[in-house]
Amino acid sequence: MKTNAWRSFFRLIWMTAAALALALMLMTREAKAPVEPEVSALQPTQAPAQDASGGGERVGEGCQVMQTMAFSRCGHSVSRRVDAPEALWEADFTAAQAYYDLWQIESFSSSQISMSRELPLFCPMHTVLGVNEAGEAVLSRNVYGDGMAVTKPCGVALDRFSEADQEALLLGIGFDSAEEAEAWLDAHL
Repeated sequence: MKTNAWRSFFRLIWMTAAALALALMLMTREAKAPVEPEVSALQPTQAPAQDASGGGERVGEGCQVMQTMAFSRCGHSVSRRVDAPEALWEADFTAAQAYYDLWQIESFSSSQISMSRELPLFCPMHTVLGVNEAGEAVLSRNVYGDGMAVTKPCGVALDRFSEADQEALLLGIGFDSAEEAEAWLDAHL
């Protein structure tokens, strides 16, 4: 009986933390640029034409950087708007592209730079049931935007699952909540 009480206690703590994280994400998202509706609209485009003499536009003070991250595992995208760093002021397109080398710049002007990046991950809205380096099932979330973090070890070895489930777990299975992920885990053991 004590085990169930502790499990309920930790589940309550987990749900409270998840609710706070979701509330924080929603508050932050409202203050930032809107979420893009479709990933398919994020096809890479040609770099903006720059004149060969380097006389093109330059990043101005107060320039806004619009970054859209497309998450290929779930099909969602998230956008954020930030001020261009001071180190980029007066930079031309080539310098801006070098500074944001992991991004595809889609438009460039002195007042706004728009860019996108596709990531082979689930977005921060999902709980992912996957496997850690030790071969055990874990729950994780994309808390960084570009990387997953383990939120809960499940203590179940990968070899306890069927071959098909093992393949799915190695890729990671996305769920809308930790409860759904735990229910899947219970049903597949």
